[in-house]
Amino acid sequence: MFKFVRIAILLIVLASVWGTYNTQKNVTRDWQGVLSISIIPVIADDKAKTKSFVANIKPKRFDEIAKYLQTNARRFGRNLESSIDIRLEPTIDNAPPDRPAPNASVLSRMFWSLQLRWWAWNNQPKDNSDDRIRLYVLYQSPDRRTALPHSTGLQNGLIGLIYARAESADRRLHNVIITHELLHTFGASDKYDLRTGQPVFPQGYADPDRTPVVPQQFAEIMGRGIPVSSNQHVVATRLSKTRVGKLTASEIGWLDE
Repeated sequence: MFKFVRIAILLIVLASVWGTYNTQKNVTRDWQGVLSISIIPVIADDKAKTKSFVANIKPKRFDEIAKYLQTNARRFGRNLESSIDIRLEPTIDNAPPDRPAPNASVLSRMFWSLQLRWWAWNNQPKDNSDDRIRLYVLYQSPDRRTALPHSTGLQNGLIGLIYARAESADRRLHNVIITHELLHTFGASDKYDLRTGQPVFPQGYADPDRTPVVPQQFAEIMGRGIPVSSNQHVVATRLSKTRVGKLTASEIGWLDE
């Protein structure tokens, strides 16, 4: 009986999520009005360094993200000069549900996705609306040198999870990752090999028509790295070394289909 009730609740939540998704998808792709983005710092461990770092985060830390979107949109004939509202929201210390293992079943991944939406709904800004994008930046102490989990951006739900180390030296890299996941919420796809991290040609190259094609000067934002040869790349550690490519622009609605 309990199992039946649990499944029924999940189906109801899924139906609600799907209805909201269709509304959100139209909002994020038409680029009309003001695009509202909340950046929500999350204290992801109990270390004093993490708490001190997060306490000193200022809104201007994320200003370059809006400028980056505006600059790249102009390349595709879009004027977003007054259309992007990025807010730094109050810090929370309630971590999201653990990600499923890489080899987890499809059902487990779906259940995690629903759990994440429920967690985000309970940890959202007070003035949240269905069309506000919520990017949760989970900071952890730099003393913990284990590999960070893979960040995630979900178009279905307009939610991003960004895993970051609590150290100022990585500030610009954080903004690259935040922007990458933000573009996922608009519908942009990854453009790199998930096994090697190498940008995929031509969609993962900022300038695929360049002669010679490598080395590239910039990274395509969804390709993550700057190709220096056909099988090597350098990670882009700042937004000024990335560009929004033509396919990404089409996916997020900057180009007419």
